[in-house]
Amino acid sequence: MFALDLPDIEEELHRLTRQIPPGRVTTYKALAEALGDPAAVRFVASWLSSHADELPVHRVVHASGAVGKAEFAESAEFAERLRREGVRVEGLKVKPLIRYFFADFKTDRPLERLRREQGEIARRVRLEPLPQDVKTVAGVDAAYLDSEAIGICVVCDRRGEPLDYVEVRREVRFPYIPTYLSYRELPLYLDAIHEAEEKGLSPDVILVDGNGILHPRRVGIATHLGVLLDRPTVGVAKRLLCGEVNTEGMSIGEWRPVVLEGETVGAAMRTGRNRTIFISPGHRADLKTSVELVASLLKEDPLPEPLRWAHALATESRAA
Repeated sequence: MFALDLPDIEEELHRLTRQIPPGRVTTYKALAEALGDPAAVRFVASWLSSHADELPVHRVVHASGAVGKAEFAESAEFAERLRREGVRVEGLKVKPLIRYFFADFKTDRPLERLRREQGEIARRVRLEPLPQDVKTVAGVDAAYLDSEAIGICVVCDRRGEPLDYVEVRREVRFPYIPTYLSYRELPLYLDAIHEAEEKGLSPDVILVDGNGILHPRRVGIATHLGVLLDRPTVGVAKRLLCGEVNTEGMSIGEWRPVVLEGETVGAAMRTGRNRTIFISPGHRADLKTSVELVASLLKEDPLPEPLRWAHALATESRAA
């Protein structure tokens, strides 16, 4: 079993930004690369925008050399601060960017380490039919309230009728970064499932609000959870993370394969007039039996019953 060793991504980004010396600039992408994944550039830009009061974010520019956000007042202020540090700024752009560019960060590249770990998890996945004698199915979902996360695990019978549920709360330690959702929500789900089992609720299959192998590295949160627990898991996502599928003209109850790099990794299923869900095996499951299980648990709601209950309870707890 893998232990969860969560890096403090926000503290690392804080530290990296402070490494940019006066009179130099870097880019959002360079900071994302210093974290270990250039694809995290949107997270970097969003995070910095909310920490402008405490960090020298005026030294972080776009790849074109453009300073600040689209808002003129902020851009002009950042440009003036850079000029006072000796950086040449013309038309709200650093020119030439290469003269002032800084990328000599001291970093452990934490996201790169997590990607290697995801690769190890992916190699342990077993794609096989779900058990034939499934009697109980759990649904796990999460909601957020400021810096606190609420995790719900609902255990239902084979018809989708709820038997019992548990709720756990814990501090959020990992930000939302696409393709790294596991590291944000897994601690919550592991706690919730553990508490459910302490109450005598041990589901045969776990449905997860997220993806299984329908993931760029074939290790969405359902897969990660399944491998950690060595339990059958199925991912049910509300949005398409990656891959290709044509959903035009689908009828309710119909499903079509989602293909990624020539491999079928999931299924798009129409479950309502304006709702399509994306099903993928996590661990100890295959696509055929995953789709069959989810379809058998659909009633009036676009989500299968265990996840409908988990989502409703999580939303209610957040509003309470």
